[in-house]
Amino acid sequence: MGQCPSASRHHRHHRKLPPPPSPAAQATSPRFSSDGAAAAAEDAAAAATADYTSDLPEELLAVVFGFLGSGDRKRCSLVCRRWLAAEAASRLRLALDARAPLLAAAPGILARFSAVSKLALKCDRRAESVGDPALALVAQRLGPGLRRLKLRSVRAVTDHGVATLAAAAGNLRKLSVGSCAFGAKGIEAVLRSCPQLEELSVKRLRGLANSEPVAISGPRLQSLSLKELYNGQCFSCLITQSPNLKTLKVIRCSGDWDPVLQAVPQDALLAELHLEKLQVSDHGVSALCGLEVLYLAKAPEVTDVGLAALATKSPLLRKLHVDGWKANRIGDRGLATVARKCAALQELVLIGVNLTSVSLELIAANCPTLERLALCGSDTFGDAEISCVATKCASLRKLCIKACPVSDAGMDKLAEGCPRLVKDARSVDESGVLENAGSDTVPDDLDDQIGIPDLSCGSSGRPSGWKARLGAFMSRSLSVSVFRRRLQASSCNS
Repeated sequence: MGQCPSASRHHRHHRKLPPPPSPAAQATSPRFSSDGAAAAAEDAAAAATADYTSDLPEELLAVVFGFLGSGDRKRCSLVCRRWLAAEAASRLRLALDARAPLLAAAPGILARFSAVSKLALKCDRRAESVGDPALALVAQRLGPGLRRLKLRSVRAVTDHGVATLAAAAGNLRKLSVGSCAFGAKGIEAVLRSCPQLEELSVKRLRGLANSEPVAISGPRLQSLSLKELYNGQCFSCLITQSPNLKTLKVIRCSGDWDPVLQAVPQDALLAELHLEKLQVSDHGVSALCGLEVLYLAKAPEVTDVGLAALATKSPLLRKLHVDGWKANRIGDRGLATVARKCAALQELVLIGVNLTSVSLELIAANCPTLERLALCGSDTFGDAEISCVATKCASLRKLCIKACPVSDAGMDKLAEGCPRLVKDARSVDESGVLENAGSDTVPDDLDDQIGIPDLSCGSSGRPSGWKARLGAFMSRSLSVSVFRRRLQASSCNS
């Protein structure tokens, strides 16, 4: 009574279910016999201990392991024998402590990780390293599939051991050696046996002192890095006769490098050049052409004349990094030629270079794609120069300034110009060094934004001079100006 028909239908269709039977009733009911309860318990136990990965194929399990880090892979390999085998079969990178005791354990390790294509053998400088027998084992177990090899401080390895490994690793693409005792014959054996080699890095190779020049080129060699070598000129054939060489880095190598640079063919594909702490002059630099990236650090014999000649022959230059080392050999004259001849310039980093608004105006007028500019330790970069940057560098997006005599007046000009510049508030102390006036957190990707080279420490644990100087752009205590656009009202208030 008093209820509408729809309400009565709702109650008819949604009646409460009866409560479940009690355990006693279940025990006496034929539906819940003792056999049924035992079967349900067995099913529950089986579900709890079921291995849901047993249905995954080995290939898919290897893909899963590929997304794990080194520590997680090691822990997963201890779960069961199948995972142990799958992890070993899918591991492509392996780094081993190359001290002498490794020789006894190497057969088992290399037998387990048979799919490794990237191998690193590193030994402490004060310890005795493995020798040629260890490389023979590597050649036997991993040779055909080896693509990348890194040798660090394995001083017991000789030219014969390197040649044995190279003969088995015909598909090697990248080789990096450092602080080893073999010489140029070992490198030459790699070049002869590994025609697919694309990257070669040689650092502190002690056996080069009395080595004969390497008499073979790399047909597919694209990148060559020579660091801290005595008699590094023995690799001149690689530099001048490798038809596909695109990147060359020569850093802190002794001897005169002008003849090597002068012998580079005019039709070479060399596009990126790094020269640091070298005996090189205008004669060597001016002989180069067609560069797109140039890093020139601490080469006091290179002057405006050499830089101007290089810029004239490299109209596609995109990145230019110059560390003048306070030598005052490079200034407005060379930079003016860069501005006139290199219209595609996108990144300019100047350390210890005294430039003025004369060259800055030319750069701003002739390089419309300039997006990144860094200036460090320039005594002549003041308010007039930063005003020039603010008014004429319309495409500038990133700006780094350190140890330059810029005052608040110059900063105000910068806040009003550069429409594409990412702006934020920074102040200038009495010495003219920009300091962080707001948050002291430097962007993590600043090195990528400005194109600064790798800042990691060397094998000695101390950063090199070039890296330490460029590390200024990432340090909190050093001035980094990365500006963010502000509203006009807040800019006026500040």
